[in-house]
Amino acid sequence: MIKHQIINHGPEHEQYFQGCGTAYSGFDNVATGIGDNAREAYDDALDQVCEMGIDENDLPKRPKGIRKSDRVPKRWGSGFWWYVSIRY
Repeated sequence: MIKHQIINHGPEHEQYFQGCGTAYSGFDNVATGIGDNAREAYDDALDQVCEMGIDENDLPKRPKGIRKSDRVPKRWGSGFWWYVSIRY
């Protein structure tokens, strides 16, 4: 396992999501994923981390608090996504 932090930002509109950085966090890198639910967003962030050369086995496959049932309500309409970041 590598030192990491998983941040479940929750649902946000794509125009208003502020992003996630590493300043004052003790981490050097961050990847933020998006999806219709928390699981999709985590998987997207995990894919980005793996593209940077980190082995996916160094991060949890089923992180605590990341669930497919946490999803953007359909009634909110388009432009809303679930965001999850991984700092490492």
